[in-house]
Amino acid sequence: MTEQTTARPPLNSGIDQLAQIGFRLRVAREERGMTISSVADFTGLTKGFISQVERGLTSPSITSLAAICDALTMPMGRLFDPPTVHVSRKGERSRPFLMGSGLSDSILTPPGQSDVQVIETWIEPHGGSVTEPYRLPVDREFVVVLDGALELTIEGTVYELNEGDAVSFNARHAHTWRNPSGTDSTRVMWVLTSA
Repeated sequence: MTEQTTARPPLNSGIDQLAQIGFRLRVAREERGMTISSVADFTGLTKGFISQVERGLTSPSITSLAAICDALTMPMGRLFDPPTVHVSRKGERSRPFLMGSGLSDSILTPPGQSDVQVIETWIEPHGGSVTEPYRLPVDREFVVVLDGALELTIEGTVYELNEGDAVSFNARHAHTWRNPSGTDSTRVMWVLTSA
């Protein structure tokens, strides 16, 4: 079971809270491709003041914060919202039903997350997916070999991957995979993404 928490990190002092607010303002400004000068022009505040707010060196008034947030087209409440964190405990993870033999899987991402799914798979010697090539209804598939070796066949082309190797491909391409070793287990991480 994935644990979802919305927890505010402990703030040691008002200085920590100022730093958190400043950090979030700077990230929002940079995400929008704005400069401190453009925010200053929009708000009528000085560049020096905005810079000090972003660095957590001064405590802005509610009016100043509202003006900066307005310039950044972000709700002021976002400055104080605690982050949503999903914790996936090792012994409580969902187990997908993957067709194949000699497999043990764990889904690491939260249930219901559709844009990305991360799966850890242990493959016993000579274990692998079904023998018939299959396709997935997602856009991209990324796999990294964490331990052992993996033989991945995509549209008839065989790729031999060893520990540390990674590959990315269109998940709609027909593919199969297996552990080519007769003695050693393989551990891989799959990342499936959708647009």
